[in-house]
Amino acid sequence: MSMWSPRIDTNARVKYIGIVEAIEADIKNRLLKPGDRLPAQRQIADSLSVDLTTVTRAINEAARRGLVETQRGNGCFIAQTTFSHYNSSQLIEGKPLDLSMNNPPIPSGLNLEKKVAEAISELSLSGISVSHHLCYQETAGHPDDREAGQQWLSSKLTDLNSDQLLISSGAHSALFCLLSYLKRRGAKTVAAPEFSYPGLRAMAEQLQLDVVGISMDEQGIIPEQLQLQCAKQTIDILYVIPNIDNPTTATLSAQRRESLIVLANQYDLTIIEDDPYYQFVDEKLPSLFNMARDRTWHIATISKCLSPSLRVAYIASPNINDALGLTEEMRISHLMAPPLMTAVVSHWIRHHKIDEITQAIKTENIRRQSLAQSIFQQSDISSHPASPHLWLRMPHGYKALDFAEQASRIGVSIVPSTAFVMFRSRSQAVRISLGASSDYESLKQGLTLLSDLYRPGLIRSKTIV
Repeated sequence: MSMWSPRIDTNARVKYIGIVEAIEADIKNRLLKPGDRLPAQRQIADSLSVDLTTVTRAINEAARRGLVETQRGNGCFIAQTTFSHYNSSQLIEGKPLDLSMNNPPIPSGLNLEKKVAEAISELSLSGISVSHHLCYQETAGHPDDREAGQQWLSSKLTDLNSDQLLISSGAHSALFCLLSYLKRRGAKTVAAPEFSYPGLRAMAEQLQLDVVGISMDEQGIIPEQLQLQCAKQTIDILYVIPNIDNPTTATLSAQRRESLIVLANQYDLTIIEDDPYYQFVDEKLPSLFNMARDRTWHIATISKCLSPSLRVAYIASPNINDALGLTEEMRISHLMAPPLMTAVVSHWIRHHKIDEITQAIKTENIRRQSLAQSIFQQSDISSHPASPHLWLRMPHGYKALDFAEQASRIGVSIVPSTAFVMFRSRSQAVRISLGASSDYESLKQGLTLLSDLYRPGLIRSKTIV
């Protein structure tokens, strides 16, 4: 471990920035290495004939840039991640690699824009008029499109009447309208897994609904913990993602689904089953909607199995009266789903092209998960073979925010568990999304950087000096 010879970069506009840029230049030129110790701040000040406050400002700025780390009582050291930062800058051309947005991947050879254009052309040539898709439509969706949605969902929602099916402008809009409708009917409290979709918490705050987080394990929400909360207070709504949970990737077992239904019946809970990843699951477990359709709403979006650019989601309601009530709420919120995009999706459903596209995306998910597994071999991760994301748990004593911040410094964007938490939780983890990167090699290098950063001793808590 060498000791730095203090200097000031003469090209800097002010002295404290000159000290920072001198440190950065020496790191780039490998004159300073991760773990090298800097002299004490007073020693640097005396060596450079500057005020101590100037050096303190320089060290603070160097820490902000991720160049140095201060260990209380031990001094200031060159950060362990600095070489990774400069080694990774070229692979992403100076731009952060986004592994935070949970987009489905774009498989090589799948030109979705071309397929959309072809679908519109085929609709025009088929003799089927698409003129009604160029006009305002019923808020619930055109009957033809609702029948297509019924056809797509028939493999998991049995005996569904198309009159019970509504078409929304994406799952986010569907969930907001549904929560608003249920609140109007008297709901006050929502129970959800301790880590869940961040939009749920934001919507609940907007609608002034209370959210109760329920503890989870590798199978998802724990029924016994839900029962404890129901015994303590009145809970009106239970929100779950049954297959490949976002963010934890947990899938509810058949037994656990049965236990949740028993509790829903016992405590009169309305269930919201948000199921965007069903198409990627090989073992087709029974839907909560089929198990308790008198109290369950089912949301199925195509954003995760096709593309978020197609703002189409289907809502299966418990009965026709509820469907009519929710339609009024949707009319106020967003009037209708985009008709032309709905026509494209309906066309793909009728001609079974939606299965072809979904399978290609599933195959790409599997490929990327396999890559991630090979890189994070000994790490504490939860995943599913066809999931577009994974859940990386932090070692004991480390914070997800610190890890996400250090990842950002080396050019990789991920999401800490604090973004998903529904109540105070001791668990610390990050969600890493695999689909947003269109460049497979960049994804590989980005995951390698995260794996290197995850090694024991490299994750550090942030210290302010």
